[in-house]
Amino acid sequence: TDADVEGDVLDAIWRRVIDRTFNCVSVDTDTSTSDTAIVLASGAAGAVNLAELEAALEHVTQSLTKQVARDGEGAETLIEVTVDNARDAEQAKTVAKSIVNSPLVKTAVHGADPNWGRVAMAVGKCNDTNINQDHVVIRFGAQEVYPHPVSESGLAQLSEYMKGSDVLIHVSLNNGSSTATVWGCDLTDGYVRINADYTT
Repeated sequence: TDADVEGDVLDAIWRRVIDRTFNCVSVDTDTSTSDTAIVLASGAAGAVNLAELEAALEHVTQSLTKQVARDGEGAETLIEVTVDNARDAEQAKTVAKSIVNSPLVKTAVHGADPNWGRVAMAVGKCNDTNINQDHVVIRFGAQEVYPHPVSESGLAQLSEYMKGSDVLIHVSLNNGSSTATVWGCDLTDGYVRINADYTT
């Protein structure tokens, strides 16, 4: 950026942005030793509105985050998981990452199977006693699948939706007002083949 902004201020902005974007992406839960994000400011453009700068940085990094997830090894589907109405941001992010990292959820998405039980399992394995299963709502796209069941025709429509390039899983915990969104991808036979055949 050419913004004129003090280093410590830019550092604080950047860390907040990274926490909401790059730190919310997972292909297979493993991380690279060389994953790095850097922002530099020349100051050539003069002073800027800091809120607008943060929003612009987040716009760019969110786009890159989705590209990373979409480009995961063998990936065919971008999975976006939003958890809202959580106790706090930490709970929302923990639950969202549990869902997006679940091999059973990833394979269900790959198979275009709107299996809400696998999502419920991923929520439950967080072992968070603050989550009441009677209050949780699970959706694929905009369609609620739990606690209100979907008809056979509704399941068929959801399966068609899940054959698309992007799938949204939306879970409401209904025990607070915090939200987190994370991104990942499906788990395909291509992923297994790439990593089974790879050698150093």
